[in-house]
Amino acid sequence: MTRSGDQAQAGGARVRRIRADDAGVLREVRLAALADAPEAFWRTYDDEVARPVADWEARARLGASGDADATFLAERNGLVIGSVSVHTPSAARDLRELAAMWVAPAARGSGVSDALVTAALDWARSAGAAGVRLWVVPTNAPARRMYDRHGFAVVGGPEPATVDPAVKVYVPMLLTLDGTATADAGYRERSCSPWSPPTSGED
Repeated sequence: MTRSGDQAQAGGARVRRIRADDAGVLREVRLAALADAPEAFWRTYDDEVARPVADWEARARLGASGDADATFLAERNGLVIGSVSVHTPSAARDLRELAAMWVAPAARGSGVSDALVTAALDWARSAGAAGVRLWVVPTNAPARRMYDRHGFAVVGGPEPATVDPAVKVYVPMLLTLDGTATADAGYRERSCSPWSPPTSGED
């Protein structure tokens, strides 16, 4: 699969934040994810393969810096074997939303998913997020167990992604990072606000 660069380490794989010049890497890992697990994402392979280069460049720049959006890559032996993105939901600016989580089949069960989630949560904490939410396919038991390990809890019933022509269904999960946030009467409502596609188009 894709070759890429340097930096931090976690869980047996090197995990680093994407760089602004990683548009090609991001496109390749994204298409690999959609080809491997199309049911896990609301976007389709055909949608993404047709996306212009300028869009991938904009996504890479967006995920490379700042505290509103981030994308992380997992690498082993110079190969990109997984990725995850985190963005700020428009209806809940004090939260971050984990999206587009994927690990290559050959690397599953080796701790790579945990390393990616750890990197995403560390970044969310450093960005001052009150909590992190995500949406997972109800039948994806391995993913749900992994999110359970990191402290995520289900906060609602299955909801259809009505913007998706396949009408896929996801379950919302939430991890509160700032315990004082629960005293805010609106926190729970914001944390359960309806899912909507991120502006970066990563899910």
